[in-house]
Amino acid sequence: MIAKGELVLAPVQQQNLVFLMQSGTQEWRGEYQAAQMTSLMQLEQELAQGKLFCKNLWTLVVFLEEQPVGVVGVHFVREGLVRLEIQLAGSCQGRGLGSTVLRLVRDYLLENEPVVRLEAETDVENVERCGFHAEGVLGRYRFHHGRYHDCYLYSYLKD
Repeated sequence: MIAKGELVLAPVQQQNLVFLMQSGTQEWRGEYQAAQMTSLMQLEQELAQGKLFCKNLWTLVVFLEEQPVGVVGVHFVREGLVRLEIQLAGSCQGRGLGSTVLRLVRDYLLENEPVVRLEAETDVENVERCGFHAEGVLGRYRFHHGRYHDCYLYSYLKD
């Protein structure tokens, strides 16, 4: 568990699966994030098989004032390289919450895991912060809201 004040990031649990399923809809994800629909049955199977929190993948639920408002995927790609995904409810976007979550995850990983490079991508219309640097544009990388969108690939390198 990672926490700062009323913000808590915790591994997904059985009681969070309905929220996780709902977070896969376009309405929930908002303007910049592609929907990834999945069934409750599939999530239950993945949780039971240890696929949602394991050596190579951490699925964390973001809680704000004890309410689930987002999901963080921490993908351990290979030794030293971690790829981050953050999805927040559309109602939570544009308030700096994503940056706070990103900083918390970044700092936790750099202090507790053998990480030298963190990566994240975001729509070119979305603004990224937290010391991550844009490395390039991924052309037509994501499909959402009926069209393909370019994305920036961002990285954060450990000193």
